[in-house]
Amino acid sequence: MKVLSFVRSSTASALLALAIPAFAHAQKVPDAARDTIHKSRDTLETVVVKAVRGTLATPAAQSTMTRDEIIKTFTGQDAPNFLNTMPSMTSYSDAGGYSGYSYLRLRGIDQTRINITLDGVPLNDPEDQVLYFSNVPDFLNSIQSVQVQRGVGSSTFGTASYAGSMNFQSVPLAATPRGGDVELTGGSYNTMNASAQYATGVSDNGWAGYARVSKLHTDGYREHSGNDSQSAFASGGWFGVRDAVKFTGFDGVSGTREAYVAASEADLAVNRRVNPLSDAEGDRFHQEMASLSYSHAFLNGATLTTTAYRNSAAGAFDVMYDPTEIHNFYLAHVWYGVLSALAVREGDLSLDFGLHLSNYHRMHADAIRPDLTAREYTNVGFKYEQSAFAKAALDRGAFRFSVDLQLRDAQFRYQPDANAGIGGQSVSWTFLNPKAGITWHGSGDSSPLTVYASFGRTSREPARNDLFDGADDLNSGNAADILPLTRVHPETVNDYEAGATWARNGFSLNANVFAMEFRNEIAAIGQLSLTGSPLTENVAASYRRGVELEGRWRISDRVSAMSNVTVMKSRILAYFDASSGSTYYDVEPLLTPPVIGNGQVEVKLTESFSLIAAARYVDRSHLANDGNDALVVPSWWMLNGTLAWHAGKTEIRAQVNNILNANAYAGGNTDGVTRYFFPIATRNVLVTTRFSF
Repeated sequence: MKVLSFVRSSTASALLALAIPAFAHAQKVPDAARDTIHKSRDTLETVVVKAVRGTLATPAAQSTMTRDEIIKTFTGQDAPNFLNTMPSMTSYSDAGGYSGYSYLRLRGIDQTRINITLDGVPLNDPEDQVLYFSNVPDFLNSIQSVQVQRGVGSSTFGTASYAGSMNFQSVPLAATPRGGDVELTGGSYNTMNASAQYATGVSDNGWAGYARVSKLHTDGYREHSGNDSQSAFASGGWFGVRDAVKFTGFDGVSGTREAYVAASEADLAVNRRVNPLSDAEGDRFHQEMASLSYSHAFLNGATLTTTAYRNSAAGAFDVMYDPTEIHNFYLAHVWYGVLSALAVREGDLSLDFGLHLSNYHRMHADAIRPDLTAREYTNVGFKYEQSAFAKAALDRGAFRFSVDLQLRDAQFRYQPDANAGIGGQSVSWTFLNPKAGITWHGSGDSSPLTVYASFGRTSREPARNDLFDGADDLNSGNAADILPLTRVHPETVNDYEAGATWARNGFSLNANVFAMEFRNEIAAIGQLSLTGSPLTENVAASYRRGVELEGRWRISDRVSAMSNVTVMKSRILAYFDASSGSTYYDVEPLLTPPVIGNGQVEVKLTESFSLIAAARYVDRSHLANDGNDALVVPSWWMLNGTLAWHAGKTEIRAQVNNILNANAYAGGNTDGVTRYFFPIATRNVLVTTRFSF
């Protein structure tokens, strides 16, 4: 349950050569050399980020949200609930509000198949292939930008970029001036958040630091679904002209009252905040990550960064088997890895190389309350990964030709409990993932039009939950139904994308068409395991095809607007339902709405007051893969508003979510007869005060 690289030029090389000996005497550095120092610092800090992210010339569907955009409406929400206004994204929260266990889907595909990185360091748990954002509360408060690539996209580190990737960039030390802020939020459902952060800026001798601490509390929208959490984020480093060392780390602790079971439609009609789980069932986890990077810029324009990281987490959650028996499931993982990125720029040729090695293990245990020392079982899963990628881009006139090849090798080994009655199990996978594309940019730097097309193929190995059919322990009692581990096949997607970007005079429009053709897709079947994990199975052939539009318009100095819409057709060609023995043909996969739309208008009312009005529409989606139009999540639309007042270094924001009190549901499941839903909170208010210094 729980790299901007140097553009090689004789001028830049000469400036670097001048800057190196002068750097030790900062007061004597000429302006041109000082500018070069600043640029080199920024470059060294972002080598890995640039290696895995797309640029405007990358032939991929992508959208980026900047820090300026984040802070306008961010009040401590978990990332899935905040980023769901980006194209083709949906999310839901167990608790119905904006924190706790929350999950996102991209083009209807769940987050276990979305690659997630922070400054290029992978964050997806290798075993579950998911990041539980609840373990790292207030994460977005320390993020400079997040880029979402939809579809196969550009090769990155970590788990397969199957549905897409989310690349987070932390607050950059080299580019952030000295200063900080304190932020306090309070509002509906007894929500109380506090955070403080400070950046030192870069000293004359190249040192810089950043730190944030946060504490959050909410009772949750659904009954006994609240959480108490706290987190810290820190980074520090030294930036020379051609060398840099940077440390980045975060820590989070979250105690949650559980709400991972959807409520029946009948119960919701009586009490919209009903939570079928007992208030005796709790959940508490901590997670921490630390990374250390060394970057070097060569005089010929190449840059190299090597990063070592450690990620760990531990905690437990309860499951009530009956009113007299509560099982406590304990999980603890430790994960080590090293990655390296090399960027080379030689005239019209750009080359990026990446290498990643990781070693991971996680212990699973079960005990029955109150005696947590007497364990029912203890087992361990081991996951190892080795991957490498090479990317090349060649500019020829108005065209850029891109190729990208990734090799991934992963191995999973299972060590059962001493009394399981079975031996250890292992399985391994090797994937070669090719991508290629072409981008055309209209003649002249001022041309407003860019057109691209690409093809990518990637494969993804099953997660442990897929391999074990939702079971937490593999033993002689269930081995016959689960083994061999090769029973669940890896899934493969061929992704075809084509699009265009047009921008002029404050207006931009991005249009993308896609066809994702799947083989052996590991599809959710609409049921949950005993511990709340979605059950899955392979389907031989399926697809998602659609159109994505994203527009931005700066209407005047005071008014700006943005909007995005996705129209998609998704089908499973043949789905066999084991529970009923029926086969359904040409059916829509569950929780994949055919239309998703977002719109926002921002108005600067006066020098002190600004208003943001945002609307969101999500079409109906099926709860099962049977094509039954009676068993769907109803469509809904919602209106949110933010009124902000600024004076000097003080800002006060009042946010009203679900202004029209829409009766909306974000997801759910079915037993074939009854619909079960996760409700979205009705009208609620949050007030945030920020003091900057």
